[in-house]
Amino acid sequence: MNKAQLCLPIEKIEAPIRDDRDIWRPIHYLGSKLRIVEPIRSAIDRVEPDGGPVCDLFAGSGTVSAALSFSRRVIAVDIQEYSRVLCSAILRRVTLTDFEVRRFTERALGPGHSKRLECASPLSDYETECLKKAALGNVAPICELIEHASIAAFEGSRLSAVSPALAQAVMRTRDLIKASYGDDFRQTLILNHFGGLYFSYRQAAQLDSLLAAAHNESERARDLLLASIISAASEAVNTVGKHFAQPIRPRGSDGKPKRHLIGKILRDRAFDIVSLFSEWLERYRSLPMPEHQHTVIRADFADALTQVKGHVGAVYADPPYTRDHYSRFYHVLETMCLWDDPGISTTRIRATTDRYSRGMYRAQRHQSPFCIKSQAPGAFERLFDSVKALRVPLVLSYSPYASNQQARPRVMTVDEISALAKRFFNRVEQLSAGRISHMKLNTSRFNSDPSYDAELIFLCT
Repeated sequence: MNKAQLCLPIEKIEAPIRDDRDIWRPIHYLGSKLRIVEPIRSAIDRVEPDGGPVCDLFAGSGTVSAALSFSRRVIAVDIQEYSRVLCSAILRRVTLTDFEVRRFTERALGPGHSKRLECASPLSDYETECLKKAALGNVAPICELIEHASIAAFEGSRLSAVSPALAQAVMRTRDLIKASYGDDFRQTLILNHFGGLYFSYRQAAQLDSLLAAAHNESERARDLLLASIISAASEAVNTVGKHFAQPIRPRGSDGKPKRHLIGKILRDRAFDIVSLFSEWLERYRSLPMPEHQHTVIRADFADALTQVKGHVGAVYADPPYTRDHYSRFYHVLETMCLWDDPGISTTRIRATTDRYSRGMYRAQRHQSPFCIKSQAPGAFERLFDSVKALRVPLVLSYSPYASNQQARPRVMTVDEISALAKRFFNRVEQLSAGRISHMKLNTSRFNSDPSYDAELIFLCT
């Protein structure tokens, strides 16, 4: 680690190992705190030893909220809807009877599901043949399909750029969707946008059936069902790293297929979404009932802090570290939970020509100021000032990086954050969370020489 970045003494937090029942990872999550929940919990106990309520300010997948929820009341906050859904399912347990689960499953997999599978069948059958050929060594067809997979992204001019068999399958599927659902885009939202790209076409149709049924359930059950669906989607998604930041690139820059990815493509697209959903639903249903009355808020962090004034004993914050906006990694899950017309972002390829983004990203994704170098100092000032106004301590997670090891640069250095925090708090300590390293995405130039001091914890009191 670059010693110039760490001018304060660093103490390592030693924490007892606790029951694994409260360690919970509902989705594959970039920067997950799964491995350091004990140091975080111990740090909060240190600044707020009375067991008072804690506001988990950037709750994400809910891992920290889940870990805290057995000993304290938790207020989980995030600006993304998928996070609200996950935290709600974890913290505000809903009991569904076996009869209610059977009734939901029958509704989700009834005639509407058969119709979706029928609509998807031209592309699903074509994909199955491509996968069979790939298993026998002919990988070109599946590479072409993944590169041109999204039905929503196809335009008339693009059909001429692919093989006649793929073009025919796309047109036939589009015609069947239009004939069956007209302008009701939500009924085949995942199939139309993300089928073939992140999921097989069959998996996409299964997700659509589950989503349509879940969004028509009562508010009491909806978050539990949606959480089970997006957990299943996160497990099945066919990407490197199991995130949604970008689809697999099946060919290298030289145009040659990446044959080492074929096994992964075959494995991921073989998952049965309905079976995964059932497994995840049982996992959520088996969570212990909460001992406290927890709250889940979807809001900007500063707005949320004004809502919790007088109701918390400490704030835990885990803002983003780098220029990578988290909304890009979970945009598909966000669309599933909002069940809206996402509006696809475009990229300019020629002076007068735009095309849909390769990842089919939402046009109106949240762009965190913590991920923008020019805005990050102001965002931290806003965070520190808002917590100071509550007159409670702040526990802040942040990941340093060693610039001499080509790690992915952080938007702000540890020294900059520490100096800024001291303007708002009387005492600022830095603690080490122990020897861990973080995933470096899949950019090779950022993957060398991992730093095992990958997480620091600031105590601001």
